[in-house]
Amino acid sequence: MEQWFLTYGSDVHRFLVYYTGRNQVEDLVQDVFVKALQGSRDFHGRSSPKTWLFSIARRVAIDEQRKRRRSLLLPSRLIGERKVSVATPEEMAIHRQDVADVYRAIMKLKRSYRDVLLLRIMQQLSAAETAEVLGWTSARVDVTLHRAIRKARGIHGALEGGEDYARTTERG
Repeated sequence: MEQWFLTYGSDVHRFLVYYTGRNQVEDLVQDVFVKALQGSRDFHGRSSPKTWLFSIARRVAIDEQRKRRRSLLLPSRLIGERKVSVATPEEMAIHRQDVADVYRAIMKLKRSYRDVLLLRIMQQLSAAETAEVLGWTSARVDVTLHRAIRKARGIHGALEGGEDYARTTERG
């Protein structure tokens, strides 16, 4: 497990950052590897360790999102607000804004589109590896990826250029 952490830990971390939209995902990464350790007897090598860890990471992230949604129902004074302020150079601010814009477009997509984009584009998994993580066929991954890219372009265009731009982009 230690070797897997050294080999795949940064990939799992990056995936969780993209998937959750938060920079602070160290606890989730830890949860992924704890769950992997607990379930290591169930890993029989039918998939690669990386895809197995990504499927665990996806489930951990979904569980975390459910917990966060439930916490929205509680008064903020019970949750406690943590504000993080980080001074960054101008280039970092511009880069973060660009990433945030793309992320906003991706987060407006339905879950299946987001999953495919994050795994295929951001994590650079193959169609077969993505299919393994999601429990789909490779053909479904390819079709969903095509549709997700088209929809994300339309949303991103709408965010940048207004609704008219999005309509013309989706047609052409």
